Amino acid sequence: MTELQKKILEIMKAFDSVCRSHNLHYYMLGGTMLGAVRHKGFIPWDDDADFGLSRREYEQLLQLPEECFPEGYKLRHFSKETGVPYAFIRLEDEQTTCVEARRSGTGYVGGVYVDIFPLDGDVNVVPLRIWKELRVKFKKKLLYAHIAEKEAVKNPVKRLIMKMIAKHTDSDVLVRELDTLVRAYGERREKLPQWGDARYSNYLGHWGKRESIPRRVFDGEIRQRKYFAFDFRRGEKIEAQPEGRSSEYEFEGHRFFGPVDNAAYLTALYGSDYMVPPAEDARGGHPATIIELERSYHDIEKENQNQEDETNEL
Repeated sequence: MTELQKKILEIMKAFDSVCRSHNLHYYMLGGTMLGAVRHKGFIPWDDDADFGLSRREYEQLLQLPEECFPEGYKLRHFSKETGVPYAFIRLEDEQTTCVEARRSGTGYVGGVYVDIFPLDGDVNVVPLRIWKELRVKFKKKLLYAHIAEKEAVKNPVKRLIMKMIAKHTDSDVLVRELDTLVRAYGERREKLPQWGDARYSNYLGHWGKRESIPRRVFDGEIRQRKYFAFDFRRGEKIEAQPEGRSSEYEFEGHRFFGPVDNAAYLTALYGSDYMVPPAEDARGGHPATIIELERSYHDIEKENQNQEDETNEL
């Protein structure tokens, strides 16, 4: 492991401990789940970790008091503080600093983190899922106009468009609207028969419609007579046959929970050849302008505030 991955693993262990203590069921998502299956740990070039909880348990996690988390770790969410430019939770190590390249436009400063996403009930009708994804992507694009580091955008036309969007929208409002949009589909399941909780969706994640997956893939409980997981790149259908609740997987010598049917889940995201690593030029992480593993981001916040005060005095 790299030194950064070691820090992330410590946050993962803290998150796992809190969830087990409060009977919250989570799942490794995305590259974290892929790493658990393919490498029994981090993908060697990866530099983050993703988890998901059902909306109900996600909200329970949000309501936990600060004392429930080990000292030095902070749960950051837009409902708890202003200026958080993400519609999902980040659990951060307060003794470190991480400022992401291309996402530092709002001035948000935090620590090394793991991302925690809500898994919402999703519509069963494909055209409505596509409509949902398009709306979420549009809101994400608007938000990106705020959080992107403007110097990293080389195209002058794109910079101008982003500047105009940022001028006429509010990032805090967009974050709240995104949260409302992704949760609304699950909340409507009682009103219309085509809405339901037979699927879990994570449209706030990286893969869009690929991350709308039958719940049985996650927890093994039967809610439909039959379903298929899709390999979107090849059009292949894979029928999953999970049993029991979420399984534990080895990850860097520790045990974390993930979807019961890891094959169906990973096929839906990465294709049926997910066990084959990509070519070297296709490997990458999340570049950061600042990574300091022994310095708290609170120190940088104080420095920024002092500089702002000095500027105002002048």
